Amino acid sequence: MAVTQEITHLDNSAVRLTFTYNNEDLRAKYNKIVNGFAKDLHVKGFRKGKAPIAVLERKLGKALQEDALNTIIADTVNETIKGDEFPKDAAPLPYSEPQVEGEPKLDLAGEFVFSVKYDVMPRITLGQYEGLEVEAETSEVTDADVEREVDAIRERNAIVMDKEDDAPAETGDVVTVNYIELSESGEEIPASKRKDFSFVLGSGHNPFKFDDEITGMKKDDTRDIQKTYPEDFNDAGLAGKTKRIHVELTSVKRRELPDEDELAQDVDEKYNTMADLKKGVRENMELLVENYLKKIKVLRIVEKIVEQNPPPVPESMMSVEILSSLRQAVGFDNMKTADTTRFLEEAMKNEELKRETVKKIRESLVRKELTAHLGIKVSDEELEEHYKSIAETSGKPLEDVRESYEKNEEAKAYLVHDIEQARVAELLLEKNTVKAGKKINFVDIFPRNS
Repeated sequence: MAVTQEITHLDNSAVRLTFTYNNEDLRAKYNKIVNGFAKDLHVKGFRKGKAPIAVLERKLGKALQEDALNTIIADTVNETIKGDEFPKDAAPLPYSEPQVEGEPKLDLAGEFVFSVKYDVMPRITLGQYEGLEVEAETSEVTDADVEREVDAIRERNAIVMDKEDDAPAETGDVVTVNYIELSESGEEIPASKRKDFSFVLGSGHNPFKFDDEITGMKKDDTRDIQKTYPEDFNDAGLAGKTKRIHVELTSVKRRELPDEDELAQDVDEKYNTMADLKKGVRENMELLVENYLKKIKVLRIVEKIVEQNPPPVPESMMSVEILSSLRQAVGFDNMKTADTTRFLEEAMKNEELKRETVKKIRESLVRKELTAHLGIKVSDEELEEHYKSIAETSGKPLEDVRESYEKNEEAKAYLVHDIEQARVAELLLEKNTVKAGKKINFVDIFPRNS
């Protein structure tokens, strides 16, 4: 392609690519494009596709030049960036479409110059990654943590039995209700109607938090409840409001907790007594803590490395990461483009979210650079060992596991990435010093276990 190009690396990992056509090359390109257009045109007085360029220009005017201009720009950019000799560090990110700068004009009497701008993969400069000293949080599993988890297991294994029909509902009972919200005048609001809604009384796991108002009711009792919520109520949808609800109690069940040793045996046949269960629970919890703290230690080292030379993060990369996080959080893969754009626009106004996203991307970029710099590669033998481990853990035949990953390139790539990062983590822990920092509680790390 007879055109000169100039690559300019800009701030924040962007590139400006400038093209210059001399007049002779511009004319040749223009004529070729116009002749291509002419093939499908019928012009009075000429056979199809045989009308001279001058005639087409008089007939089509500016529209012809605009089409030719857009085609010249698109063809030139695509042919250049996809060429074998184009520098890899100047190649656009897959999700960064080159944008034309300004409003280039096609002057067929002179040269033609235009520029496009786009984001590229950030250049990473690794600083010191060995001999660093960082501080990381610590934690331990206490007896109280174990008791809390055992209590949760006990609750999950409770036997639920119907209470006598005239027995009042008490805190801890499993109740089932039908309910509907009433307007100020006492009329039912159909959209709020709910049947066979079950929850544990006293848990607050119901839309109107009417545990106290239902306590004492018996099976088949009905009640109209009027409840005013304080201004600082923890549910913003109810705070400061008054609600009227008609409730029918259709079922009351009590929970009978199992005997301690029976509970242990029900959980797993390897446990004979409650002491065995508690020991097993502690071991599992300690493994959770150990793995979590290991990740934190590696993260603190990576943060230290990033601090030395923070990689630039282009906006397109940040947008893609935020969209990915939003999809995982609220699941809008099937949303319309306009709705997706609106979500992204709102998210990009959140400075804290943007800071956290930049931090996450920088850490990911540095980990990737460390993998390449340290020459870490996953061999076929190493991958096979992981297939065996997955097969043993899942109980599936090794052949099925291997075939599943070999047929799914994305899943295999994720597995390879995890293996690489595990090796990077081991090397970072081996070559750096981590001091004990702030102590955090188990329930703060794993609130779901609380």
